[in-house]
Amino acid sequence: MISKIACNSNNFRRKMLMCPSAREAFSYYLKALKFTNSEFVLLPAYIGWSAHEGSGVFDPVEKLGLQYLFYELDENLNIDIKKLEKLFKKNKVKLFVIIHYFGFTDPLYEQVVALAKKYGIRVIEDEAHAFFTDFVGGASGRLGDACIFSLHKMFPVDGGGILCLNHNEVNVLVDPTVHKFPYDYDWHSISQIRLENMRLIRQLLQGKESVVIALKDAINSGNIPQTFPVLIRTVSRDKLYEMMNERGFGVVSLYHTMIEKISKEEFPGAYFVSKRIMNLPVHQDVESHNIEKMVSTLLECISKLESAD
Repeated sequence: MISKIACNSNNFRRKMLMCPSAREAFSYYLKALKFTNSEFVLLPAYIGWSAHEGSGVFDPVEKLGLQYLFYELDENLNIDIKKLEKLFKKNKVKLFVIIHYFGFTDPLYEQVVALAKKYGIRVIEDEAHAFFTDFVGGASGRLGDACIFSLHKMFPVDGGGILCLNHNEVNVLVDPTVHKFPYDYDWHSISQIRLENMRLIRQLLQGKESVVIALKDAINSGNIPQTFPVLIRTVSRDKLYEMMNERGFGVVSLYHTMIEKISKEEFPGAYFVSKRIMNLPVHQDVESHNIEKMVSTLLECISKLESAD
């Protein structure tokens, strides 16, 4: 028998809880899991810090006094699944955190989540950069037990976060918040602009791989970029950052400063990226002619810095 319309209210349901911020959303979920002193949160070894914002994903873990470990990422911020499994085997990991950096999923995203599930470990997806990758591209957010989102990183709003529960077996208590779900925006059109801007940057940087190369590059895979991350290969990223912003191009470097708990000796791949990464804006306010100006200015500034050296 087939009903005229869908009637099962639990089918494909994802419970969305509005929160003051993604940081608070993560904190609420951590509290709900009721960690013991012997249980760990496992985080990726690429987490930044700034004087203005602190460290979003690490701060709640530290503030709650939870035990934590870091897992290694390579020089493209991809997960080493063999080393990850060793951590799963050796430690009592209760929660595995996977971050979809800049809106891009890891090449082994499905495999590492399945591996965590094999060991009975809960998975939370940090989608602070991946709202559109989840809700438009459908490439993330469905495999974990929970997800967190940061609205101000994707929309022109002052704040707000979301805790998404893919399963309702955890009782999460959240504080009342005035922020609302961003229904007012055209998610599809925003995503298309971001993808078109990313494609244009890729096109303009073709043949320039000796000086600047894409860190994450996944076209037509459902990944919608928050920014377009590149690695600066021949000159000082910090000097280039200053030059670009002085010329009116709002580039950022996520993350130029790592949290102290992640050491260069133990995680060299993370520090390799940290000292070279530059995130180029591709958001919905950026028009194509300004993308062209930004890339030409980027290459011009690199050339000037090379000549100065």
